[in-house]
Amino acid sequence: MAIDLHRLNERQREAVLHGNGPLLVLAGAGSGKTSTMCYRIAHLVVERHLPTTAVLGLSFTNKAAAELRERAVKLIRKNLGPRAGKGLTITTFHSLCVRILRAYGSKIGFQPTFTIVDRNDQLDILRQSLRRIKIDDRKFDLDSILFEIGQAKSRLIEGEAAEEYFLSCKRLSSDYQIAVASAYPRYQEALKALNAMDFDDLLFHGVRLLDRDAEVRAHYNALYRHILVDEYQDTNPTQFRLLQLLTERQQNLCVVGDDDQSIYSWRGADPTHILEFSRHFRHAPEGVKTITLDQNYRSTNIILKAANQVIRNNTARHLKSLWSERGEGLSPIEVILEEDRAEAEFVAQEIFNRQRERNRPWKDFAVLYRSNAQSRIFEEALRRYQIPYKIVGGYSFLDLKEVKDVLAYWRVIANARDDASLRRIINWPKRGIGTASIEAMSETAFKREIPLLEALCAASQVAPKAAASALALTSLIGELRTELEATEPAPEAMVHWARRSLERIGARRALDEECDDAVQAVKRWENVDELLHSIGQSPTAETAVLMLQEFLGRLMLQAQEDEEEKREDAKDNSSDQVTLLTLHGAKGLEFPTVFMVGMEDGILPHRRTIDEGVDFGEERRLCYVGITRAKDELILTRCRNRTRHGKQVPRTPSRFLSEIPAELLERQDRSHGPDSSDSAEARQAHEEQVKDHLAGIRALLAQSRTKKSDL
Repeated sequence: MAIDLHRLNERQREAVLHGNGPLLVLAGAGSGKTSTMCYRIAHLVVERHLPTTAVLGLSFTNKAAAELRERAVKLIRKNLGPRAGKGLTITTFHSLCVRILRAYGSKIGFQPTFTIVDRNDQLDILRQSLRRIKIDDRKFDLDSILFEIGQAKSRLIEGEAAEEYFLSCKRLSSDYQIAVASAYPRYQEALKALNAMDFDDLLFHGVRLLDRDAEVRAHYNALYRHILVDEYQDTNPTQFRLLQLLTERQQNLCVVGDDDQSIYSWRGADPTHILEFSRHFRHAPEGVKTITLDQNYRSTNIILKAANQVIRNNTARHLKSLWSERGEGLSPIEVILEEDRAEAEFVAQEIFNRQRERNRPWKDFAVLYRSNAQSRIFEEALRRYQIPYKIVGGYSFLDLKEVKDVLAYWRVIANARDDASLRRIINWPKRGIGTASIEAMSETAFKREIPLLEALCAASQVAPKAAASALALTSLIGELRTELEATEPAPEAMVHWARRSLERIGARRALDEECDDAVQAVKRWENVDELLHSIGQSPTAETAVLMLQEFLGRLMLQAQEDEEEKREDAKDNSSDQVTLLTLHGAKGLEFPTVFMVGMEDGILPHRRTIDEGVDFGEERRLCYVGITRAKDELILTRCRNRTRHGKQVPRTPSRFLSEIPAELLERQDRSHGPDSSDSAEARQAHEEQVKDHLAGIRALLAQSRTKKSDL
């Protein structure tokens, strides 16, 4: 049986039908890489008769993995029937390592019930670690220290090498060098004592396990006979090493990515992995195959020409030049404004006019900027025009206090050594255990090297005022654990246990006491109720305890991957709103009309890059990513002046603008109109213009209401 490949172009088909051995698919922006990966997975199962369990697909976000899995399974079932495709593993790097560590983590000292800690827990553990080595945590930015620890883990640095690494880190002051070097081993020891891992540990310990245990490594080499990786340009050294270990016995590795879109070096991504792929896997018996996908299905040719001209100035890259069959299209426009207020006003006015005159949905428009701080003034302008908009990101469901509190209870029930979660709920609902009592019991746990939950039983010796409440809490957790162990590992039974646990905890009463009014309490309880719905959708496991542990693990992975997911949220077109987002967040997205704002040196490229005199390669790739988000229209705006600390500061055009040939770019200088003057007459004229536009909006709204009433 052969899969129908007529929808693919020649190079896509070549990638799909590739045999064994390493394959690098250089997938330019908008070149259909997801389709290529889906068809290759289906080809391996349908035509080459591999069992689905022998194929592993890896991505960076849950949403990307889910989309890839759904599309691949649909192709498989189209050819093999409605029950085919089961057992196909397409997941994230972190989720894969969780599976490996749950199964074999005991070989490196972790119980299968290990907890994945969130950011607040990390801060708490780090704070405790610093205090125990007599370092005042109030003198340091703990987020910065955690970032540096994460950077070391992403490079697989530990032990004496870590100390040397931190003490020679030039971006850190001497105080921070000493603090991070001292904190790192203690922080890791504290996590180990809690039977816990942070997000970076999942990869770090997963690789350590595979590296040190030949038997486990051989098992996964035999299990996964073909591995496919999406967004390969974003892999860090730990992920790269993971792939090396998984392909030790066979090198049927297909990686898909674009070095021109490598924009995450600040968080550890190493573009040399894709640039030197052929060298890294040169010893494969079949040799290394490279296929370039340069046909773009998104943008018009003139937009692609502009992008090609910018990115060609980067020397460390695979040569490629995007092209399209969509025709030449409209020239990108460079618009020069006098100052930042005029820039925001121009963007809002253009969006309003284009939507009204062309009857286009608001979701056709996107405003892209280099940093989040730029969004405020555009938000104000869009609100003045009553234009609906969304900023990609926002608070995650798992960031809500009531959700975190309930999950903390369940985590302690699942893992009695989870001190960080216990500290969170030790006095929720209020039970009269004060800060001094908590510190005294924590100190007892530290000195005796026992979990905090166990130390609560000795509260009468160190915190007599809190003894009764502490014992009541330990009894409650023990009873809920016993009830869980007796629960059938099935969704309905788990929901019943979870609801019972909330009643025993007194969660509803605690929310009622915290909220100012009943409406707020009901809304917050609905969030807790959503957890019951989620646990009811959990896949079954051998025991209810294991079922809860896996449920909590999935939620924590979701929370930790939330930053990656935020940009995926922009793909949701269910609401008709203008999208505001950063260039980093825009990767992988597309919009008919794109406004790239702040095209000035010091913004793009960033001031830090200019001051440090480093290579502009990554900033240029950011510019390239922004340009290639536009399908039909691209407007690049810049200002002659910007307000800084109440003063007008002259600006210079982004050096990347000069890399676009003049014949490809239409130039509009609007810096000498009414918006460019600070005179009273100009301001009055500007205000009258805004009033006219608002009057037009009100007329449209009134017309709409009349039509609705007629209906």
